[in-house]
Amino acid sequence: MSTNEENFDEFLKNNKKPRRMKWLIIGMVVLFFAGLIAVSADWVMGALIHTRKEVTVPDLTKKPVSQALDLLAQQNLAAKQAGVEFAQEVPPGSVLRQIPSAGSTVREGRVIRLWLSQGDEMVFVPNTVGSPLREAQLAIRKAGLNVTKVENAYSLTYEKGQIISQQPAADSMVQKGTSVVLVSSNGMPPASVILVPNFKGKKLAQATLWGSKQDVNLIIKEDPESVFPNGIVADQHPQADSQVPPGSNVEITVSRRATADNEKSYHLHYELPQGKKESMVRVNITDLTGETDILNEMRQPGSKIDLEIPFTGAATVRVFVDGILVREREVK
Repeated sequence: MSTNEENFDEFLKNNKKPRRMKWLIIGMVVLFFAGLIAVSADWVMGALIHTRKEVTVPDLTKKPVSQALDLLAQQNLAAKQAGVEFAQEVPPGSVLRQIPSAGSTVREGRVIRLWLSQGDEMVFVPNTVGSPLREAQLAIRKAGLNVTKVENAYSLTYEKGQIISQQPAADSMVQKGTSVVLVSSNGMPPASVILVPNFKGKKLAQATLWGSKQDVNLIIKEDPESVFPNGIVADQHPQADSQVPPGSNVEITVSRRATADNEKSYHLHYELPQGKKESMVRVNITDLTGETDILNEMRQPGSKIDLEIPFTGAATVRVFVDGILVREREVK
């Protein structure tokens, strides 16, 4: 190797150390200033926090959210919703509880966690009509309700031990824990007890015959706009299974609708399947005049439905049981 080459290698070797030392010094300086900045920021934040004024957390329970926020703002405090819960004693939208608790001492800017009330829990009342008493009581309890009273009455429709009626009505929405009154059937009445039969959808002659036998006065009202054919009972008061004394009045509303030249009628016969509970039955017809409900009421299991349904031109008759379409007929 020549002398020049040896001198060049020696130069490179001698200049590596200063370069390394230079970068080492620069790194140390950067780390020093980064640490200084971090310590300064922490000191500044701590100083800011500790210089905030101490305040007392107000009592927010049972207060509407808007009022609670105003109270917190007066103390320079913030709020955060932590959850919602059912509570009978606190109105919906009001504060149920809080953390930190009322009276605690905190610094301004502290976040107060709030749990809001949804009010009373609401539940649907189950349909117990037609069920045996014990099953009805169990269904009521499972729904979160209480059976506080069981009354008894005779019935032309329900067998002994079955539920005739209930209050509140089936499918109504009530507060959890609401009391429910059940009326249980004593079976068929003795000869001395007069119960009103169900005349809806039947011919007026059946009602007048019953009235004469039972010494009951029928007050006949006519409805020219009824959806039932002429001469068919559209409504009655009192309702079926109501007990009336001899000589009392029973109001019968009979259809007296005008019959169009092209009007026809369709005889619907449908028998409900056997079961433990009665069902909501709805019968409607759709024809040139639109869609009309002919029947919409509770019926006992196994009961027969016989209706004369008027229609104009081509029509569709539908039968729904508890909201489910069980029959559809095209008539013309």
